[in-house]
Amino acid sequence: MRKFHHFSLIIVLVVIGLVLCTAITGYFVFWHPQITEVQPNEDEQAMALDSEVLIHFDKPVDRRHLHIAIEPEIDGVWTYENPLLGNHFFRTLRFTPHRVLQPDTTYTITLEGITDLLALGSTQSWQQGFRTRDLPGVAQVSPNDESEALSANAPVQIMLSRPAPDYAQYYFRLTPATEFHIQQNAELNTYALIPESSWAQGSTYHLTVERVFVTQDLLTGHVLEQSEATEVYSGNFAIAPPPSISSLSPTGEQVAIDTKPSFTFTQAMDSESVRAHFSITPEINGTIESEDNATFTFVPETAFAYDTSYTFEITKGAATADGGFLTENTSFSFGTIGPVRVSYLTPDTNAQGISTSAGIKVVFDQEVEHASAEQAFQITPDISGSFAWDGNAMTYQPSERLAYSTGYTVSMRAGIQGLGPDSVDTYVSSFTTAAQTVQLAVASDLQDKPLSCEAAALKMALANKGVSVSESDIMSRVGYDSTPHTGNVWGDPYLAFVGDINGRQNTTGYGVYWNPIAAAANAWRPSEAFTGWSIQQLTQEVQNGNAVVVWGVYGNGYRDDWVTPEGKTIYAWKGEHARTVIGFVGSAENPERIILNDPYAGRVSWTRAQFERDWGIFTNSGVVVR
Repeated sequence: MRKFHHFSLIIVLVVIGLVLCTAITGYFVFWHPQITEVQPNEDEQAMALDSEVLIHFDKPVDRRHLHIAIEPEIDGVWTYENPLLGNHFFRTLRFTPHRVLQPDTTYTITLEGITDLLALGSTQSWQQGFRTRDLPGVAQVSPNDESEALSANAPVQIMLSRPAPDYAQYYFRLTPATEFHIQQNAELNTYALIPESSWAQGSTYHLTVERVFVTQDLLTGHVLEQSEATEVYSGNFAIAPPPSISSLSPTGEQVAIDTKPSFTFTQAMDSESVRAHFSITPEINGTIESEDNATFTFVPETAFAYDTSYTFEITKGAATADGGFLTENTSFSFGTIGPVRVSYLTPDTNAQGISTSAGIKVVFDQEVEHASAEQAFQITPDISGSFAWDGNAMTYQPSERLAYSTGYTVSMRAGIQGLGPDSVDTYVSSFTTAAQTVQLAVASDLQDKPLSCEAAALKMALANKGVSVSESDIMSRVGYDSTPHTGNVWGDPYLAFVGDINGRQNTTGYGVYWNPIAAAANAWRPSEAFTGWSIQQLTQEVQNGNAVVVWGVYGNGYRDDWVTPEGKTIYAWKGEHARTVIGFVGSAENPERIILNDPYAGRVSWTRAQFERDWGIFTNSGVVVR
């Protein structure tokens, strides 16, 4: 009887084991990986410009068959995350951009070759688009054309549609020109324009708001490029007149010296009382005239002085026609026109990353004589161009593009003729143009197998020349060194691929060096292996239209030599990795950055120092495909 019970228990355990094995096998093999979550989601229409993209699968995916593309292309890195076991069986893809995305742009991500770990079934495809949010615009200005007049010291509020990011800059211009400073609130969605002294009472100001998009390197925070300024608001606001006076003329800081100031009360006044309570500072002789006892005009005996601020005051006690009187002093001011001044010059001084197609804009504080302003203009280094005018704004448009990575100095010399005296100051602005980018049209293509980076890098270099081959085609010509890894003895990567291309690096598999890769490449295109090149030789090849495969290390590699069965010492590194150089930023003689297609990580952009440090590990070696 006991033997029967033991036998039954064994049968139950066997059945449970079979069920578990079937479930596990079905999980890993028979059901395709499904995308369970995407961040941002499919309905996202306002993706932040510095957003990452996360793609979650319900089970591990086979990285060997997975091909990833993003259109339009953007510098960044694809990484596998969320392993099911240790550092294996990844279920999440993450894309981290290296530079700010373009605003109001649709980016489309395509995955090809989605399959399970054993790749027993057919592969699947997936595609999804994300639209980046536009830059904040001006949602409201207070006051505006429809609002009540603003008091003389109150701020003008410019409210954005949402908080301003670091990569959106706003510039404010007032006409008539008035000195002010800018404050931004803690939420970064409102700017306040605060007058340095006060607004000119009774004046109407025209406000223009311009916006510049600043492309930033998300790794370093450096400015890569600035767009030209775009007008996002244009409107007027009014400043309230002094109490008891309904209108004033003139106002502002650009009044002609032969003007006859006038002021109108809200009701009829006693003319003699107004004259008795009237004064002007600085003093100037003249008479006060009125036809209706409400509007009074000051007629000076001589012209007003240039570039001078005058204050008119009617002290309390000035009587009204019906027996009333003013309860407080009332004053107003205006400034006479002075020498011609530059109120706005762009690009701003010390600006960087300015487009090579940008024009230079100079706005004067008054109407000027065009020829004298054009003669006063100078740009260094000199470049020919033409002038265009819009009111008091002069634009100089170079006849050809500005030079890349070049500092320019714009100056407006003294002697510009206008309504007032000629200009006496020299205005200077210096800026630096964006660096040139040379980049081949080579799509990023991730490697098929764990250790097939050399074949994948060559595949992309050949694609640059219109040659379409597979990694298998390449490896059939490269060949394999099947020498087993025993102790410190292994194969020769100078002759063929060492170890298992599906193995673990420096344990069961390694890689191959430049000579076998060049020999394989020559089957399709003239190619050359090299060692000891300068970075100028490399960038010159790219400028000539040729992609270059280079050797370095991925991650935190370290030296790991061995010997061949014949006793030859092999210089080797844990993390040996090949990439394809497809571009650079700057000149070929002095590049600032190197652009690479990394078959494991995607499109990357390295500083020159980063690249030279990695490339130097294998003595600046590689293969150029011509």
